[in-house]
Amino acid sequence: MRKIFIVLVICFFATSAYSQLYISGIGIRAGKFNTGLTSKFFFVANNNSGMQFDAYYTNIASGGYTLKGFFVKQVPFKIPIIQLPLDFVFGGGVHAGYFPFETQGYYRKSKKDANYYDKSVVSVGLDATIQIEYQVKKIAPFTIGIDCVPFFEFMNPGPEFIDFGVSVRYVFR
Repeated sequence: MRKIFIVLVICFFATSAYSQLYISGIGIRAGKFNTGLTSKFFFVANNNSGMQFDAYYTNIASGGYTLKGFFVKQVPFKIPIIQLPLDFVFGGGVHAGYFPFETQGYYRKSKKDANYYDKSVVSVGLDATIQIEYQVKKIAPFTIGIDCVPFFEFMNPGPEFIDFGVSVRYVFR
């Protein structure tokens, strides 16, 4: 009887540990500049590495659209005091943005002055991401995350270089 109890306890904890993992998630992100859809897909179910794709409406200058793609690594926090299912996510990627021409359209800073482009602009650049993600397991399969996304635009640079945001994703196990 004791051996059966031990085996059942081990199976329970193994199942609980596996249920914390997810394969993909899709949701929304609201940020300082970029707001829109966000999705994350892992290569294997161990949540170690994957891809994140985002499609945003951006509030930089007079508005535009941005697509981002990241390669991300996700590792759990191992802090005994917190006792929360938090994950630390970091990665790098690229983005492309389109800013339609308007009277006060997209601009770059030149000696602290706004230097406006005189046409619609496509900007391309490199991104990094640092995120903290919390998995809500007991209520519903959701994740809530906060992130910091510094970026550098090498084609048609704009006035900003960092974005902060909050995201909520529905996860598929």
